[in-house]
Amino acid sequence: NAVAATELARYSAQVKESAEASAELAKRLHETGNWNRLEQSREQSFYADAALEYANAKNAEVRAYEALARQLGVKASQLTIQSRLPDLPKSLSELQAFEQNAYEQRLDLLVKRSEMDALAKQLGLTKTTRFINVIELGPARVLEGRRSEPYKKGIDIAFEIPLFDWGQAKVPRAESIYMQSVQETAQLVTNAQSEIRERYNTYRTKHDVTRHIRDEIVPLRKRILYEDQLRYNGMLTSPFELFGDARAQVQSVKGYIESLRDFWLADAELQATLVASPRLMEGQ
Repeated sequence: NAVAATELARYSAQVKESAEASAELAKRLHETGNWNRLEQSREQSFYADAALEYANAKNAEVRAYEALARQLGVKASQLTIQSRLPDLPKSLSELQAFEQNAYEQRLDLLVKRSEMDALAKQLGLTKTTRFINVIELGPARVLEGRRSEPYKKGIDIAFEIPLFDWGQAKVPRAESIYMQSVQETAQLVTNAQSEIRERYNTYRTKHDVTRHIRDEIVPLRKRILYEDQLRYNGMLTSPFELFGDARAQVQSVKGYIESLRDFWLADAELQATLVASPRLMEGQ
């Protein structure tokens, strides 16, 4: 957040600078009678909006730095951070392997497994007869190679818990209490699976959107600006069209920074599901 806020403030300054130059030129042309009041007012209005956006961007930068400083327990003036956000990763984590890692590492699931072990001992259940997978997922279909090639079977995703030989004593009560815990565990795992898939979908979507902005929108805006510069040099277009396309290019870069920030936030939220439920970490 702090790195993105710094980048956004920097680009907001560029927009403001461009708008100021455009507004000044419009003012001079209007004073010489070569520009009407309507067009001059439009340029002045854009400059006013750009100045307001820059002020908000600088405020957002200060707030982001102070929030980071509070989390680290230092003064904001002591912070030294990167000048720009990391680029998009070339490859993304696969959902299945991520899910299995989460089931093995999540604190809420580890606590539940420990509670079940303690409950089994309390009920006098010692002889394990078999293990059941509370997820009950079949083999995944994984595509390797080209799309024309057949699918192969992937890994099974499992969260296994033991079932016991209930013995002769206290059978109804012991079985009932333990199986109730089994159902609670199954619900906990189902919720974890849902949370992981939700965060993973956001993670993939943010990646695709950011890549589209980077590979399509930003280069297109840059190409338009370049063509306008050629036309302006040949006196085939007005400086205001050039200013407008320059602002559009900077705005597209700002959009990319915001999207890249949202991707890395989504990545952090996805990684957090390896630790525990988001609701648990948010104190809910």
